[in-house]
Amino acid sequence: MKLAFRNFLQTLRRYKTASLLNIAGLTLAFTAFYVILVQVWWELGYNRSLPDAGRICLVENESWYEAGQWSSWLNRPVAERVVASTPGVEAGGCMWGGFGDETFWTRDETGYGYRKHSASLGVVSLPFLDVFGFRPLAGDLAKLANPRTVAVSQATARRLQLELGDMVWVGEGEPRPDAASEVVALFADFPDNSLLGPCQIIRDLGKTNLEDPSEWSFNYFVKLHPGADPEAFARRWSEVLQEMNRLAAEAARNAGKEPDDDDTEYGVRLSPVSGLYFETDSEVPCKQGSLSTTLTLLGIALLVIVLAFINFVNFFFALVPVRLRAVNTFKVFGAPASALRFNFVFEALGLVVVSLAVAWYVCFALQGSEFASYIQASLALGSNLPVVGVVVAVALAMTLAASLYPAWYITSFPPAMAVKGSFAGSRSGRRLRVILLGVQFFIALGLISATGFIHLQHRYMMDYDMGFDKTGLLAVRNTERAARSYPALRDKLLADPRIASVTGASGRLVSVGRMGWGRQFKERRVSFQCYVVQWNFLQEMGIGITDGRDFLQSDARKKLGTLIFNETARREFGMQVGDRINGFIDEEPIVGFCADFNAKPLQYGIAPFAFYVLPDSLSLERGWHAPMITYVRMAPGADPAAVADYARACVVSFDPKAEPGDILVRSFDEELGREYETEHRLTVIVGAFSLLAVVIALMGVFGIVLFEAQHRRREIAVRKVLGSTTGQVLSLFNRRYVRLLCACFVLAVPVCVWGVDRWMSSFAYRAPLAWWVFAVAFAAVAAVTVLTVTVCVWRTANENPADSVKSE
Repeated sequence: MKLAFRNFLQTLRRYKTASLLNIAGLTLAFTAFYVILVQVWWELGYNRSLPDAGRICLVENESWYEAGQWSSWLNRPVAERVVASTPGVEAGGCMWGGFGDETFWTRDETGYGYRKHSASLGVVSLPFLDVFGFRPLAGDLAKLANPRTVAVSQATARRLQLELGDMVWVGEGEPRPDAASEVVALFADFPDNSLLGPCQIIRDLGKTNLEDPSEWSFNYFVKLHPGADPEAFARRWSEVLQEMNRLAAEAARNAGKEPDDDDTEYGVRLSPVSGLYFETDSEVPCKQGSLSTTLTLLGIALLVIVLAFINFVNFFFALVPVRLRAVNTFKVFGAPASALRFNFVFEALGLVVVSLAVAWYVCFALQGSEFASYIQASLALGSNLPVVGVVVAVALAMTLAASLYPAWYITSFPPAMAVKGSFAGSRSGRRLRVILLGVQFFIALGLISATGFIHLQHRYMMDYDMGFDKTGLLAVRNTERAARSYPALRDKLLADPRIASVTGASGRLVSVGRMGWGRQFKERRVSFQCYVVQWNFLQEMGIGITDGRDFLQSDARKKLGTLIFNETARREFGMQVGDRINGFIDEEPIVGFCADFNAKPLQYGIAPFAFYVLPDSLSLERGWHAPMITYVRMAPGADPAAVADYARACVVSFDPKAEPGDILVRSFDEELGREYETEHRLTVIVGAFSLLAVVIALMGVFGIVLFEAQHRRREIAVRKVLGSTTGQVLSLFNRRYVRLLCACFVLAVPVCVWGVDRWMSSFAYRAPLAWWVFAVAFAAVAAVTVLTVTVCVWRTANENPADSVKSE
């Protein structure tokens, strides 16, 4: 072992360039492999680490709005009855609207004031705790049934220095004495990659909407007994729904009313929580990703490892000619072949160990960096021990695969081989190097092209004309108090000459999650998305009216709401100006129709949609769908940062408890970009690791060319003596690699087209496959390859031929 270690150090000293290139390439590859695998492991394991995850399911109802789609938003009366009466259900509970940030107050250390925080609050039914196995660390979770109580996660309690019995204020504009809540329990934190990862504070839902069939705002989860049949739950759901419809019809007749004759039944299913992250036909109350994106990342990780492996193999085969004499000399003096082979394997292991050590340091340095923000999981080694194990196993496999065959090969020749020739000059040696280098070129060309198309798709979505004017638009997130003072807030904003116009809405204009309505209209069931806006919204957004009229300011002073539908709804439902449809208050008038526009991200097509203006008596006085978003259009030439600061100050002036830093202001492009975070993250990650793959591939090119230039020194010298110029020598070397690159390009293009087409198939709107992306990829790799070959060969091509022959 001591001799093997000494030989390893001697190899590092003797072959410095090749060793450094190998260590650098392996370090980059192991770093990339670890980082990508951490993200992939996080996504593939989402919700799987929850206690009894295999028996927990989300209850989903067949969508009213889109055929083949499902919804996880349910009312309580039906769900509670089915959960209570299905034998296979061990526990079932719900949460209201998911987990969202709320204002959170605690007393300061002195007890004479308060401190303001932001914490993620979940309002849940008590059986929800049994479904997910909340583990109390202190106190009693059953006490949440008492009024004004909360339970806090261990990490949140530690961060805010909370203990049992402390008084806190959650979701309050200010800490009033009569609004305090007592901390009655501390519970264990849940894994970050789970739907309960953001759970910091919980309170009991109680009987809220327990008998209200019209409020569809609850997500139900059930834990099944082992071996229970999920279909039994669906059958019981149908039975309960039919019974409740029958009772409702009887009650209507008894009251002298005509019962609702809509007997449409919507199916129900139980979706295991372990599969929610990649579910494609439903919007679920937790993070979601794309399986194709995850597999793309995994594929990139494997390609980077393949590139590093090829370089590693090339490293050993490149050293075969120069080490053949030494190996055969050892054999002449009686060294056993097994000992010589062990030395080669030990050298490979040493390089891998050094590279792994440097890679772990690089991963440590990446924590907290800008790049780490694109990775949802922590990069800390201690948090990813299974991934560390996989990386080490791959590294060891690479060591054996890259060293065993060269070690056997170099020790298999008779001593005379040292005089007669070398593997480097043999046909099999050249063929192997060409194949390995061709694979590297193929991967590099494919990754660069794929990166270009992913970037084009992201830019296409951001720049696409969605049917409204987003020029100079800022989205200001209001507090509830400021939203209810919207008319005065609007006037104050317009008083600044830097602001050209102002309008408001209950939420974001472009969003997947929005209020959906199912209604009876002309003896048929219709469904559409509904968006509560201020009367001037369409005018300020540049959405044209195609028939009827636009909203009027007087509409906000009426007793009923007013609706404008898009052209898609008009065509599908046979609507006309003057028709009425049930709204929040009563049957309310349709006063016009507007041009179609994209109200959802471009992964989705255009669907029936309605703008809805509510009376101020509901929207502003009672805060019902108040304008929580104010859209501010800046005057030409206005400074966005200054306008944003002014908008924050205006909102704060109507809510003294708010602070400017609490008011979120985004450009519309930033707000739209939130809908394309997955694509943006993929662009950055694929781009970064594609560049890394090219660097690793070019390290391989550099090593092979450097070896060949040294091996062919005598040939180069003879050519120079016979009159060849330096340029001709450089051309001789470059032609070989450019021809290989061209062959790889021809093979890579159709494979890349197929892969990109598969990825883009998930978008309703997609960028065209531009030919110039492939041209740029080829030009980039060709330019760097030619530069690399030229740099490596230049010195040898300019040596004195006599010196080259003499050294040979």
